[in-house]
Amino acid sequence: MKNPFFEKRYRYSIRKLSVGACSLMIGSVLFANQALAEEVAVPANETTTTAVATEQPTTTSPEVLKQLEETENKVSEQPVSEEKPSLDQLTAADNKEVASPAAETPKAAEVPASTEIPKVTEVPATTENKPEEKATVSDIPKKEEKSLRPKEIKFDTWEDLLKWEPGAREDDAINRSSVELAKRYRGHVVNEKANKDAKVEALANTNSKAKDHASVGGEEFKAYAFDYWQYLNSMVFWEGLVPTPDVIDAGHRNGVPVLGTLFFNWSNSIADQEKFAAALQQDEDGTFPIARKLVDLAKYYGFDGYFINQETTGDIVTPLGKKMRDFMLYTKEYAAQVNHPVKYSWYDAMTYEYGRYHEDGLGEYNYQFMEKEGDKVPADHFFANFNWTKEKNDYSVTMAKWLGRSQYDVFAGLELQQGGSYKTKVKWDALLDENGKLRLSLGLFAPDTITSLGKTGEDYHKNENIFFTGYQGDPTGQKPADKDWYGIANLVADRTPAVGRTFTTSFNTGHGKKWFVDGKVSKDSEWNYRSVSGILPTWRWWQTSSGAKLQADYDFEDAYNGGNSLKFAGDLAENTNQDVRLYSTKLEVTDKTKLRVAHKGGKGSKVYVEFATQKNYTYGGENARKELTLSDDWTKDEFDLSALAGQTIYGIKLTFENTAALKGYQFNLGELTVTDNQEAPQAPTALKVAKQSLKNAQEAEAIVQFTGNKDADFYEVYEKDGDAWRLLTGSSATTIYLPKVSRSASATGTTHELKVVAVGKNGLRSEAATTNFEWGMTVHDTSLPRPLAENIVPGATVIGSTFPDTEGGEGIEGMLNGTITSLSDKWSSAQLSGSVDIRLTQPRRVVRWVMDHAGAGGESVNDGLMNTKDFDLYYKDEAGEWKLAKAVRGNKAHVSDITLDSPITAQDWRLHVITSDNGTPWKAIRIYNWKMYETLDTESQNIPMAKVAARVLTDNKVQLGFSEVPAGATITVYDKADSQTPIATLNTVVGGDLATDALSFEKRPSLLYYRTQLPGKEISNTLAVTIPQDERKIKAVSLEATPKKTTYQDGEELNLKGGLLRVKYEGEEADEVINFSHAGVVVNGYDAHHHGEQELTVTYLGLPVAGSFKVQVTGEEAGPKEVAGLYISKQPKIDYFVGDTLDLSEGRFKVLYDDETETEHSFTDQGVEITGYDSQKTGRQKLVLHYQGQTVEFDVLVSPKAAINDEYLKQEITSAQGRKETLAYTFADAEKQAALVEKLAAAKAILENHDASQEAVNQALNDLKQAGADLDGNQRYQTAREELESLLESVLEKDPQSELIAQAEALLSSQTPTPAAFADMKEKLNKKLAPAAESHHVGSLEEGETAPTVEVLPELVVEEEGVAFTRQERPSGDLMLGERRVVQAGVEGQTRRLIEVDTEGNRTLLGTEVVKEAVPEITEVGTKVESRVQPLDGVKDLTISNPALVVEEEKLAYGHEERVNSSLQAGERRIVQDGVEGQTRRLIEVDAEGNRTLLQTEVVKEAVPEITEVGSKVESRVQPLDGVKDLTISNPALVVEEEKVAYGHEERVNPSLQAGERRIVQAGVEGLRRNLVEVDTEGNRSLKGTELVKETVTEIVEIGPKVDAQADKPLAPAPVAQIAKQEPAKAEAQADKPEGKQLPSTSEEADANLLALGLVGVLGGFGLLAQKKKEE
Repeated sequence: MKNPFFEKRYRYSIRKLSVGACSLMIGSVLFANQALAEEVAVPANETTTTAVATEQPTTTSPEVLKQLEETENKVSEQPVSEEKPSLDQLTAADNKEVASPAAETPKAAEVPASTEIPKVTEVPATTENKPEEKATVSDIPKKEEKSLRPKEIKFDTWEDLLKWEPGAREDDAINRSSVELAKRYRGHVVNEKANKDAKVEALANTNSKAKDHASVGGEEFKAYAFDYWQYLNSMVFWEGLVPTPDVIDAGHRNGVPVLGTLFFNWSNSIADQEKFAAALQQDEDGTFPIARKLVDLAKYYGFDGYFINQETTGDIVTPLGKKMRDFMLYTKEYAAQVNHPVKYSWYDAMTYEYGRYHEDGLGEYNYQFMEKEGDKVPADHFFANFNWTKEKNDYSVTMAKWLGRSQYDVFAGLELQQGGSYKTKVKWDALLDENGKLRLSLGLFAPDTITSLGKTGEDYHKNENIFFTGYQGDPTGQKPADKDWYGIANLVADRTPAVGRTFTTSFNTGHGKKWFVDGKVSKDSEWNYRSVSGILPTWRWWQTSSGAKLQADYDFEDAYNGGNSLKFAGDLAENTNQDVRLYSTKLEVTDKTKLRVAHKGGKGSKVYVEFATQKNYTYGGENARKELTLSDDWTKDEFDLSALAGQTIYGIKLTFENTAALKGYQFNLGELTVTDNQEAPQAPTALKVAKQSLKNAQEAEAIVQFTGNKDADFYEVYEKDGDAWRLLTGSSATTIYLPKVSRSASATGTTHELKVVAVGKNGLRSEAATTNFEWGMTVHDTSLPRPLAENIVPGATVIGSTFPDTEGGEGIEGMLNGTITSLSDKWSSAQLSGSVDIRLTQPRRVVRWVMDHAGAGGESVNDGLMNTKDFDLYYKDEAGEWKLAKAVRGNKAHVSDITLDSPITAQDWRLHVITSDNGTPWKAIRIYNWKMYETLDTESQNIPMAKVAARVLTDNKVQLGFSEVPAGATITVYDKADSQTPIATLNTVVGGDLATDALSFEKRPSLLYYRTQLPGKEISNTLAVTIPQDERKIKAVSLEATPKKTTYQDGEELNLKGGLLRVKYEGEEADEVINFSHAGVVVNGYDAHHHGEQELTVTYLGLPVAGSFKVQVTGEEAGPKEVAGLYISKQPKIDYFVGDTLDLSEGRFKVLYDDETETEHSFTDQGVEITGYDSQKTGRQKLVLHYQGQTVEFDVLVSPKAAINDEYLKQEITSAQGRKETLAYTFADAEKQAALVEKLAAAKAILENHDASQEAVNQALNDLKQAGADLDGNQRYQTAREELESLLESVLEKDPQSELIAQAEALLSSQTPTPAAFADMKEKLNKKLAPAAESHHVGSLEEGETAPTVEVLPELVVEEEGVAFTRQERPSGDLMLGERRVVQAGVEGQTRRLIEVDTEGNRTLLGTEVVKEAVPEITEVGTKVESRVQPLDGVKDLTISNPALVVEEEKLAYGHEERVNSSLQAGERRIVQDGVEGQTRRLIEVDAEGNRTLLQTEVVKEAVPEITEVGSKVESRVQPLDGVKDLTISNPALVVEEEKVAYGHEERVNPSLQAGERRIVQAGVEGLRRNLVEVDTEGNRSLKGTELVKETVTEIVEIGPKVDAQADKPLAPAPVAQIAKQEPAKAEAQADKPEGKQLPSTSEEADANLLALGLVGVLGGFGLLAQKKKEE
């Protein structure tokens, strides 16, 4: 049965990869071509500046393969073959058609829930015997090695995964983890708020997918070198199925499991639905072959499980919830069998019955993926989508307990990408309990985006400290009151891998500016090899001091081993003692245990290493305290710890003591080891260079292999540079990639020495194993190319932008640094158009402009849909005017490399982005680099040596082959490095692979040399190719097969296709089969104009070939050629949406004739007919191309309309709501505030409109973002603050004791000031500063006369303050259970207080009056629940006579209130609040006879009373004749009285109750009213004001109208916390639950649920919930 709600809500899904670093990952995790069908749809008239193959067949032509190799990606789901079939293949197909090699999948419309998608069969390890085909030698010599640089393991299709066998891939050994998962210990919890049970899971982009990055690390310092493992429970490698070995090693060394990602696209395309269904295919015995392979992968490569991100939805996917659960359970079963347990982490996206839907927590529709099956669980972790609330978290906790699972198996997702890491606004109150502790675990999405917050590697660690330790900088401290971010150390207890008997650390973070060995630089360049990262301090930084604390940090400028040390620096006051607690441990001490410490500096102090031998980290005792011998240079101390034998070390700290004051103090800690193993590890053995590839005679890359040993922690590889050894790299593996082996220009000889050293788990180094690197040439045999032109953009500053500033990362500066070090090393913006202005360091003459788009950084690499489409470059001329330099339209290329029409000199440049992308659902601008150059690179780039091969044909005959030669190139070959006379020249117009003819030499050379020249450029540098020196002599050449064509017409050229020679060599060398098309083959004797039979002979390299063959030349006129078959050479568009017109414009096919010739045609040529397409039928469709009596089939996929992606909009709505609490909003101009409110309301309306288009969603998103960006509150606040500070300074000067000073300072330091508070304080300060009025006596005083005395009257102060509005909730039967709708916005009220201040400053409250009533916020809460109870025998055909439901609304008159205002003249009136009419809604049932029954009355909108102030002030104008007397003033008393307010009663009909039955569903609560009464000296009372202190709560009683036959049937109450309009799970889904088990509910939720269920019967009677199920 379909669920219309879930069909409509397909688009409600998380933004899987948004603006930030993760945006790129759409579709690149499992399959290289995970493009959404909706992504592929591009307008037919779209133009592009490059040819990017987005869709290619499973079997591809060599040209296509080459293209795919360049992008290092292949396409997974393609239904057509573009490989040319042989004539035999065509004729074998009855000479009619060539079947598509793609698996034939039933169309989606034909696949009911029970129908299986075609099986994906597991390929056995052995294959059946087949006749051996003749393997021919390529006409062009080629090197087998494509590139030595290892990349992450990827699979293009499920079939490829099933074919995988351990060790079968060339890069398998190098991509395996080498470090076992360490055990961890959770010590004493050091932060009182940290939850010892809560966990953290991180979903991180840990390795850039840029094409020049290796899977094992790189040669740059700035990288995501994660080092806070002590707080993680698991790390998810977000980029792919198989994590890279460096990440696994780093995690395992620190005791953290590492998971791959099983990623299914956010899509409803048929291709993606079929892909998901295929993953769940079962064998006949019920097992899951894909699940087995996933376990085998994890076991072989050494990782720990998978994060399942399943966001594909649609008719094929919907019924597969149970199968997904079974798949997961089977995985656990098989993993146990092979002794490699795996974990699954499940993302809150797929429901058990309804396809994609996010519950934002563990809920009614997804709990089955966490429900136990015996002793197994499908998912170990549940990652809740980001839009959780307190109510949803409450339900997750309850649901977890109901399932018998820990609530900490549920991870509340934090979206760190858009928020900017620790700048993300988190709803902490919804996560923390009453004690401030986590109620759920934490899921961190895209924590790697933190790298974009800083420019350097050091910046990364500083920001990471804030993220994990918090702004307080102390893992034991609490969050500062003025900060929003809790450090993770505030929330989660740490765990340490420092357990057992051996612990060593060099504090290596896994990256550095240099690499140090024993305190000296051994590699003087940047690097990141996370495989060698160590165990970093548990606490960063836990310090106590009697004075100022030393600044603790990493030091990347000086280290003992690896890339950094720990540095403690600062100024020390005299007699200072301080501790730095570094590690939590659990180390067993024996009589052989020793401590080794490498350190530097610290002179003038005493430094101790101390151990805690108590679990609570109690330190003390001489045996547990060791003083270091300080030195200005690196030194190493060793101490015997046998005195502690039998004890356990639970903590390690440093203690600093000094008596004299020390300026500029610094102490570095370089190594710390506690071990009872004092033996160095054994040296590696069997070291060899397994593979190598030369760039030139001075630089190469290589792979070395050796045999290691179990005592080694990792290995260091060195090369000899003169007499010194230089470190190349470090790795935990025994197969190691060397990205750069090099030697200087002064090096001699042709060999180069390498060595490998093992670094033990106890920190000691082994002896070295050595070998030679064979260059095969001297440094003089090649020359170096000229340096490339320099990018002049780095150093530029941003001087203008139409984009909003962001606190997060990935800002505009990210595209100005010229690097791609991570997925966050870019500029990204969710605003889809606008301009950015930059200023270069000085005016420059620019000739070339380059833009690196998303694809250059590894995003959307297969389809280019994320690449910037339309953009312009402007410059500012001398007159200050912006002028267009270049316009780009329709770009889809990963890199735009543009030579300007003419050089332009300018300093200010503008990038104007018009269209952000090419149609991706994850819309954003993503630009990795903006580069500009002053010169062009005029030297041609030579063909790389890795793409040039030499083949010895025989004796001294040699042939050279060149691969992937660019179009228009000319290659010249020389026999000497300095020769100017080529021995061979090759030219190509179209590019491709080229080979020389056989080159003959008197003596075979060891090297040949070559240069390349491209059109319009100078000739390149010289490179060399090594010639094999093995002896090779031809013994005999025979005719193996004759050409297939034997009959020719007069003048027809000879066709040699099919002709083969067999070459036999002397000795034991195997025979070779050579094509007739080889350059060394010559056919003699053919005359095209000699009629009759001709006998032709063949020679190979001048040697006669045994045997001949005959052809016949006739004079007859050639008849028409017979068509042998058709095959598709270029497929047309294959992905469509329902209703799309078939687009054949790109399709090409070839006609193969019986004479082996062929012609190519377009799908749109005359005479071509395409049949079989139905634009209204979803699924896979097989189309047939008809031409000249022949046919060929191809498949297209017709998908439902693309699901709307509104995740960005939902998150922006949340952000906008949060802005209303910020200064940017509260101080903003009223019009700008109103604009934000308006756009927010519009965005919410779009969200609720299920028919809204993607364009409408995008527009609402941009409008809302712009409204937020337009808020000017921060500027206005700053202005108001400066004015207030100025006034405060003046008051301080005039009256330092004024109480206003403290009030003003408190206001200035407030985190939530208001404009009214600022204005009020400004008024008070101005009044304070105003000069006092002067008093003058008129006339002179007579003798003895004194001036009349006037009593100084007290000052009357009027103060106003805001009154918060209350919030009221009203049930609504129109809304689904859990849905909420604000029907009346809350408005703050205002009160005025009259305060008497006497001359001594004493304050007396005279009265309080309400100036403006607060208007309560009224929210309707849905109570509607759709029944899920069905008869056991199914749904019958029903005839329903439904009563009508009439909804009537009427206005509610507002009341009138009068308030006395003593400041107004008697008789004066002033309206202070306008009355607003309210509105009520009545639900009335009208039966067939016209009888009306009132079901419910609800207040849609409260009436707002009109409030009028009435004046009471009377001023006397009469002055006594005898002058002013001394006055005595008697003030009336102000009495505050409170009285209770009775609550109301309301009755509601509930059909589910028995007749006469009553049930209170909401208890009534009395209200409270406060009256302000003035009582004068005569006892007269005057009411001054009334305020409602506490609202009444209406008592609501449900009454039963009739006898219910179903009353005794129990129903599980639906959870209140569910999001709007949820469909309850099917009743039969509950059938397998344990008897008596019900979905959980909280106490206050139960009553609301019962009320909601009561309404079901009523609403069902109106036909509102009738469900038709005939078809089932």
